[in-house]
This record gives sequence, C-alpha cells and structure tokens, in this order.
Amino acid sequence: MKNNRGNNIVIITADQWRGDCIGCLKNSRHPVMTPHLNQLASEGVLFTQAYTDCPICMPQRVTTLTGQVASRFGLTSNFACRSPIENSLPAKLTEEANYQTKAIGKTHFHPSRARFGFEHITLHPNDYVNWLEEQGYGGLYRGHGLGGNEIYPATSAVPERYSHTHWIIDEAVKFLGQRDPDCPFFLWLIFEAPHSPFDPPEPYDRMYDNFKIPSPINGEWLNKKNSPVSIRNRQISQKNDYLSEEIILESRRRYYGQITHIDYQLGRFLGELKTRNLYDDTAIIFTSDHGEHLGDHGIFAKQTFLRGSGDVPLIMKFPKCSCLEITDSIIETPALTADIYPSILELASIKPESDIDGISWTNRIFNGNVVFDRTIHGECGNFAFAANKEFKYLYYMEDGAEQLFNMKEDPDNLHDLAGIPSFNGTMEYLRQSLIDYLNRFKRPMVKDGRLQVIGKSYDEKELRMRNGTAWRGPMRYGQGYHGYE
Repeated sequence: MKNNRGNNIVIITADQWRGDCIGCLKNSRHPVMTPHLNQLASEGVLFTQAYTDCPICMPQRVTTLTGQVASRFGLTSNFACRSPIENSLPAKLTEEANYQTKAIGKTHFHPSRARFGFEHITLHPNDYVNWLEEQGYGGLYRGHGLGGNEIYPATSAVPERYSHTHWIIDEAVKFLGQRDPDCPFFLWLIFEAPHSPFDPPEPYDRMYDNFKIPSPINGEWLNKKNSPVSIRNRQISQKNDYLSEEIILESRRRYYGQITHIDYQLGRFLGELKTRNLYDDTAIIFTSDHGEHLGDHGIFAKQTFLRGSGDVPLIMKFPKCSCLEITDSIIETPALTADIYPSILELASIKPESDIDGISWTNRIFNGNVVFDRTIHGECGNFAFAANKEFKYLYYMEDGAEQLFNMKEDPDNLHDLAGIPSFNGTMEYLRQSLIDYLNRFKRPMVKDGRLQVIGKSYDEKELRMRNGTAWRGPMRYGQGYHGYE
C-alpha cells in the first residue's frame, strides 16, 4: 500500500449553486458574499467555464465518485435503481493509498444507506432529521411546509444552530477530532443548500434586504416562434406567471442568503483545519452538482444547459506540501465535474480506469498546460449540449429546437445565433460533435445519425395541472428522499 500521508482531500459539493455566484467573479447580476470561497480561489485555481454533463442531483453523485458521465451509465435523470458506482473514488483511495474516508450530507444515493466505498456516511436528511428529534425540533425540517422544489421565499423553521448547513459543519469538525492521525483522509461534504426551498435561517434570511437585487434576465429569443417549446412548457407547469416581481426578487435574496450561510459556515471548518495544522496538507475542491435558473428566461430549477443551470462553480486548492507552483489561477478552458475524479487520483498517484470521461487537471495546472482545445458534451432528459471555449450549442429533443450562443460575448445566453448564416459552420460542427458523443454511448436521442424529436404537444390546462415544483413535506424518523427503502 502507498501512504500519501499528509495529502488529505476534501470535496465540498453544494446543491443547485450557480457557477456565476462566487463573489470574486464580481458579477453584478448576483451580488453574493462568499469571503471564504474568494480566499480559497485566491490560493488555488478558479474555473470560469465549469459544467455538469447532466444537471440534476442523482447522476452527478455517480459522476463525482467515478469520473463517468451520465450518458455512459445511461441514467440522465433522477432514478429509483441502485446507483451505478463501481471503482469508486473512496474505495480506490482506501485500497491503494490507505485513506480514511467519510461522507457527510446529501449523498442522494439509491439505496440511500449505500456506502459505495466510504468507510462511514453521516446522511442528510436521514440522520439529520433523527438528530432534530433528539434536540426537540422533531418534524421541523421544512416545517414551514414548502417542499424541495418550491420556489417561494421562506425562513428556516429551526434556528441557525439547528439548520442542516450548520449540522453538516458540526459533523465535519467532529470527524477531524475522531480521525486516525496516522493516515490521510478523504472527506466529502455535500450540502443540501442552496437548493430550494429558499429558506435560510435568521439572520441570513434578511442579509440581502439592503442590497439592490437585479431582476432575472430574459433572452431575446423568448416567445419567438422558434423558441424551445420545453422552455415555454416549464414556464406554464411551474406556474411562474403567478409570481410577482417582488416574490421573485425575494426568492433570489433568500437564495443568496443560503449561499452566504454555507460560505460563513465553511469558515468554521477551514478554521478547524488550520487549528489542527491540517490546512496546508489538504487539497480542497469546491463545486456543485448543477445550478439554478433563478427566474432567468422565466424558469427556475435546473436540467437545461442554459447559463445558471448547466454551469457550476469549480475551485481547486492544492496542498502546499506538493512543492509545486501553480502557473495559472484562472482557467477558461471548459471543465466538467467528471474531471474531479481523475484529478484527485493523480494527486494521490493512483492510475484511473480507462473507461472514464473526465480529464485530470492536477499536472496540467502545475505544468502550465491549461489552455487547449476541448469540446465537452452532456445530456439531461430531453436536453443536450456541446460546448467549446467560444460557443455553446443546445438541443431540445421535445421539438428539435436548436440554439447557439457566443460564450465570450454573450455568457448569459441572451442572443441566439442559430439560423444566422455566418454561424452555420459552427452550428454544424458542434451538432455533429454532440451526435458523435451520443452515438458513442448508444443514446436514444440519436437514431440513424440524426438527433431525434419527440414531437409531443401539451395544452395549457394539462401543463398547469402538473406539479412541476412538487412539494415534499416534512420528513421524520430518518425518512429519506425516496421514503423508507
């Protein structure tokens, strides 16, 4: 067994955190306060074009632990079968490098109590809601009544000290005091926030009251005859036309409040690492499983590959003991969450399997080899995309709509270039690249070398009867996202 003693590894995964919501990006559309992530980015590298290949919760857990994209393992939406995790990151770190491994938070595996290589898991919401029972707050996880996909603003039904964000950090600090000091550790922290409901505890629920919060953006392509029908359908099924501007802006404030709550709590964890003289010996990666539209283009939640949904934050801070210098602190080359797996394995001197889809950034970063041509792809349900450093191509299978955006001049995806003759070559290249990618995994979105169209139409009444932002009531006695399993 190798012993990479000193090279501890921490992955911090937030749920539904937009890639443009990091304070150091100075994005005027999202005036978020993230002092600790700003500092982390200053000490490491910040990726400005990081994407998820499948912007929804469960597939991304598999991707994080295997380096395989959802198209490869064939599950491009949330699922109710065993998570397809083999040769997992924690298992390889334990077996080949003597790591102690621990996961804390929203693993969102199926079955929920599966370990998939971790020595131990402290699980949200299961263990958290049981802990609330013991603290006298039984039944108050989402005790305000809003569920996991509802987008109205709220305040946590429990005090900050008893929030799940605070609890996850408490458990992480506890682990640092209980770990084996003679071997390196791999710790995965998975926050449920800032996923809806947008319900930060006091005082974070009012922290942005005096900030000028910009309204959501709307692409000039909206409501045109060739605009994607799936976007219009989501606007109706989510009943977003019922939301006043005041409600939307308040929801955005609460979303930012959840982000700042996580960041401030991370200050406790990072401080504990420093107190225990572990910080300099620890690689820290911060990311998210997907983003949140947050009202942009008239929709909320995720799944599409529009800005805010398909892009994620990605920060990598390496151990000082690696004795390597970082040559580029800002990386604009497209990256995927699938890259985390091989990057960590390379740091631990472990060779990954041949059937992974991510690339390692570790030696690239230290060798200054971070600027190169790369086209990335992904699919989620009926949505798919292909992107390089300059352009992003989107495909909507529901009606065959296509979009093309210039990521340098139009990062917010406001101006659709599809159909403009001068961009036909770019469209054809990225479309074919996507077809080749989907064909490689024998995905049903492609048949006979062509992207498929579902062509099903829905009337407005049928769409409104859907509960597109379905409630999920208070959970008690260890009940997880799928009920008792």
